[in-house]
Amino acid sequence: MRTWDIQQGDCLDLLRALPDNSIDAIVTDPPYGLSPDGRCRTWDDIESGRKGGGFMGKQWDAAVPGVTWARECLRVCKPGAHIVAFGGQRTIHRLICGLEDAGWMIRDLGAHQQWQGFPKSLAVGKAIDAHHGAEREVVGKYSDNGRRVPKHQSTHGAWAGDPMVKITAPATEDARKWEGYGTALKPCLEPWTLARKPLDGTNAENVLKWGTGALNIDGCRYGYGDPAWPGPQENDDTARAPSLVRDTPTGMGKGLEMGGLGSSLGRWPANVFACPKASRAEREAGCGHLKGKDRVELTGREPGSAGLVGSDGSGNNPYTGANWKNPTRNHHPTVKPAALMSWLCRLVAGQPGSLILDPFAGSGTTGIAALREGFRFLGFELDPEYIQIAEARITGDAPLFNKRGPVLP
Repeated sequence: MRTWDIQQGDCLDLLRALPDNSIDAIVTDPPYGLSPDGRCRTWDDIESGRKGGGFMGKQWDAAVPGVTWARECLRVCKPGAHIVAFGGQRTIHRLICGLEDAGWMIRDLGAHQQWQGFPKSLAVGKAIDAHHGAEREVVGKYSDNGRRVPKHQSTHGAWAGDPMVKITAPATEDARKWEGYGTALKPCLEPWTLARKPLDGTNAENVLKWGTGALNIDGCRYGYGDPAWPGPQENDDTARAPSLVRDTPTGMGKGLEMGGLGSSLGRWPANVFACPKASRAEREAGCGHLKGKDRVELTGREPGSAGLVGSDGSGNNPYTGANWKNPTRNHHPTVKPAALMSWLCRLVAGQPGSLILDPFAGSGTTGIAALREGFRFLGFELDPEYIQIAEARITGDAPLFNKRGPVLP
């Protein structure tokens, strides 16, 4: 059986070529639209929405998909089908509005909790000293492992002889008032929205006719002790842990079963899933035969630039986001963890064999997840290099259990 396919091209063009009511679910990670000026726009707002510079200067990330895209997604999905779409913390509202305006029913807002984001915050005290033209005194240093080092002590390891960060003291009275202030929080989650195409009749009628419209609750429960559930555990001190819902007479089921300890299958799935970002081993699996890119190619910086090499000349500046010694074969900048995408596919796709669409296939994580869970997968991707990576990852993940080819009649 042919279980997956990835098509190259603009997702709007490829969506328009699909028949009505042919997709069981959409699970996707669209562009976040992280524009340089901080304003969020959609593809419908500006003609250059897919041609400007967004995250890391990528052309595909200047704007988020808009209502035109959302209408096509609605048309190709079966009644009752769900869409899970990720977005940026400050841009997902535009994506959600586009979905709602297109006719999708917004059902929830969830989050991938990953704790690993780097705060892109301006040090206000330093900015004030710079504004005054005042030079700050170096009073300490951070080593490569984050340990504070006295002013005149050398460090060890990859940054031996030179610190990664200098600690400076305020030079002006204005800076002293604002020392310790910044402009951004540490990003620890990535939001996703859950929406559903309107039902054809009742829930029961829609499920029986179309095989869509229901969430796989028992299949997505958190096992007790599963770190994917970041909330209170059953052995938490109840004086400290948030209260659990108790039994209710409303006909909605047992309170503990709905949120707490009542089911042997685990806790009721919530709108949060906690897991680390994809490791390099996960990102690169199956890609060993592909040509890698070094840090110069990955960052787009000029060789020898201050943002690329450390002051010791090592070329290992961790702030480039590409401080690996070996070439990177999966160079997609926003790879989601397969555990997260598997959970989401399992949650919304329905019965085994259902067809999941990802209009922004990237390096193929949704495809890996869909196939692992027993679903068929159709991906769209504009960049041929990303398609090559996705094909390598998918075929390397389960070569005996999936077959490339058309998934629609």
